Amino acid sequence: MIETKILSTTSKIKEDLTSLITELSKNPEIGTPLGDNIFKVRTPNSSIPTGKRGGFRIVTYYKKDNTLYLITMYAKTQQDNILTNTLKAIFNEEIESK
Repeated sequence: MIETKILSTTSKIKEDLTSLITELSKNPEIGTPLGDNIFKVRTPNSSIPTGKRGGFRIVTYYKKDNTLYLITMYAKTQQDNILTNTLKAIFNEEIESK
């Protein structure tokens, strides 16, 4: 559920996410726990130099068999916080149902 708007307005997204992927591979439970093994991680958007605060939000689900799923990703400048109930609905629809 990554919107193409994010990809078209952030020229450095690959570089921005590389370090996050490295961090997640070491510890898939980083970020703010939202319950049910769902985590929200802040990471900077170097196309808009506002640090983590105005950067990306990446929401993941960590399954204890060492599988990490991307639930959604959004730019804080394009969307406010997503309600936990909405994230769980995305999780149920996109991951749990498969």
